[in-house]
Amino acid sequence: MSVGIELYDSFKKNIEKAVTALQDKDYVTAQESIKSAMIENCHAPEVHNLLGILAEFTDDLSLAAKHFRAAYALDPTYKPASRNLKRITSFYYCPGDMNPDFGDKPETEKFNNYILEFDNMNIGHLRKRSQ
Repeated sequence: MSVGIELYDSFKKNIEKAVTALQDKDYVTAQESIKSAMIENCHAPEVHNLLGILAEFTDDLSLAAKHFRAAYALDPTYKPASRNLKRITSFYYCPGDMNPDFGDKPETEKFNNYILEFDNMNIGHLRKRSQ
């Protein structure tokens, strides 16, 4: 096994351990696992997303938002950080109702049943896709 694969597996295991610890409200173990993952890959958005969740769980929303923004800056395509930032900065955010996106579930693409077509006058029309 190559060194790169071993590091990736170790990074992934630390992230999974941190997610489990956060879900169990074991913040000390979560912080240690996140630090270990950060040592292995400090440019991974998953690390900052989990640090943001940890900050949110410990009632530091300002720090949580900074970490979610850092995750977004590292990888704008990493959707869990965007969803978490949107959730905690929403007008309707309720601190007791925490349901963060840990990034532990694979992203699913929504299938659109309609196609946008333009006529000769450049007016767009929706047409239902044929199955």
